[in-house]
Amino acid sequence: MTTPHVRYHVISNDDRRRETAVETLEGAGFEVVEEYDPESVVVTLGGDGTILYAARTFREPTLLPVRTAGSAGLRTELDDDRLVEAVGAIEAGAYTTTEHRKLAAYRDGEELRGSFGALNEVSLHHGSPLMAAVFAVRVRDGGREVFERVVGDGVLVATPFGSTGYYRSVTGGTFTDGLGLAFNNVHAPADVPDQVGLSAGAAVEFEVVESTHASDAVLTRDNAPETVDLAVGEPVTVRYSDRRVSMVSVDGR
Repeated sequence: MTTPHVRYHVISNDDRRRETAVETLEGAGFEVVEEYDPESVVVTLGGDGTILYAARTFREPTLLPVRTAGSAGLRTELDDDRLVEAVGAIEAGAYTTTEHRKLAAYRDGEELRGSFGALNEVSLHHGSPLMAAVFAVRVRDGGREVFERVVGDGVLVATPFGSTGYYRSVTGGTFTDGLGLAFNNVHAPADVPDQVGLSAGAAVEFEVVESTHASDAVLTRDNAPETVDLAVGEPVTVRYSDRRVSMVSVDGR
């Protein structure tokens, strides 16, 4: 099978590395676009952080993750010296794609900032790293499970894709289906579990229930530097959105 002509958009946190990859691809006869095109394949040069950047920057991207020297990550198995070979395989239709759903966060029924999407996880913690947060977690997943007045370092909802990251550092485990709810270093009450497995249709509501500090708590996503301030009594619901990220692999890698 031969795939239609494909365009490529290259991103990296190293401008020189990106320029070199663009020159290499163009020199091999492939079309590279300067501006992101939803129909293009995004080549992410780096590690897992570059994948997460692309996933939150572009609404529903198709990504070709490429690992560069010195980059770490579990999701970038294709080394940059195989870039031309991999793009040639895409052009020939010799590739597969895997779709991963993105999380979204909603307040008063409206999605936060219109694009608060996350491929790995959405988490709540106190605005100061020195302070514990006081929060409630309400789970709707067929039935309803409520954890009121939890005191701890925070809580997060993770996807299977993200379960190898922050979720695993908190719980020590991973999962392959649905969603994962994890409580980080809870001080009270004693019976709060470290983790709760949820279905893909679950919705999880976070609410800050007490704060005597100006910063209250913040909501974060993946490794993004931007945060959303959460005041007392302003619940936020986290669940799967209808947006997806497609990952391209060649040679089963």
